[in-house]
Amino acid sequence: MTLPLAVAAPRRTPTPIVLAAVRRSTRAVLRSPALLVAPVAQSLFFLLVYAGQLSTVGSSYLPGTGFIAFLLPLILLTGVATGAGAAGTLVLRDITSGYLDRLRLAHGSTTPFLVGPVVAALVAVVVQMAITVVGATVIGYRPQSCPGVFAMLLLMVALGLGVALLSTALAIRSASASTTGLVPLAVFGLSFFTGVFAPVDELATWMRLIATVNPLTYIVETARQLGSGDALTAAPVGVTAVAILAVAGIAACALALRNARKKR
Repeated sequence: MTLPLAVAAPRRTPTPIVLAAVRRSTRAVLRSPALLVAPVAQSLFFLLVYAGQLSTVGSSYLPGTGFIAFLLPLILLTGVATGAGAAGTLVLRDITSGYLDRLRLAHGSTTPFLVGPVVAALVAVVVQMAITVVGATVIGYRPQSCPGVFAMLLLMVALGLGVALLSTALAIRSASASTTGLVPLAVFGLSFFTGVFAPVDELATWMRLIATVNPLTYIVETARQLGSGDALTAAPVGVTAVAILAVAGIAACALALRNARKKR
């Protein structure tokens, strides 16, 4: 016996599904202190320690630039990398619990439900950066250009998008917590091979060589130039590096989903 069309369950359109996934993932982030509080605490910890111990010394070789303003982009970058990695963690939870498989059977696709964790992670990143900038202001940060600071934060959100996508792709591909966390860990580690406490030109020769080929150097320098209102000499390479990371994340997610479908 067939059911009348009048009582058949309507097929939901993609937009409501995506919005529902975003709401669900955002609630999961807010309810998980490790995903939201930990990146904020990390950023504020490094900001306070580095500024407290090196601010006076740094001001002596950074004429016209406060040490906190010089340090802030790197603090934001490491915090964004950690916070954006929450997207992969959320997806991994849904994979290991079988939730994504149930959604695939119900809706025919899991793609809309992968957008939710990425958007939720970026929302958390924005909140995290706002708290970090407020904390920097409390201890002496005075932005030279408010539009420039806003542009700096947008650059960091774009970086976070790439990290979130790559973390999601690794979660789908490996279903392993240790592998999923590799992207934020790699970004965090590489960030220390930039001009952390001094301009790249002032680094030791071997460190200067590493920093010169490190794409994160140009992202950090672009953020510093945006915040200070200086000429954007590093912007072409920095923006290109962020764009490549985002495109690589999209491609990696698409490839991971295709491989996952083949295994079923």
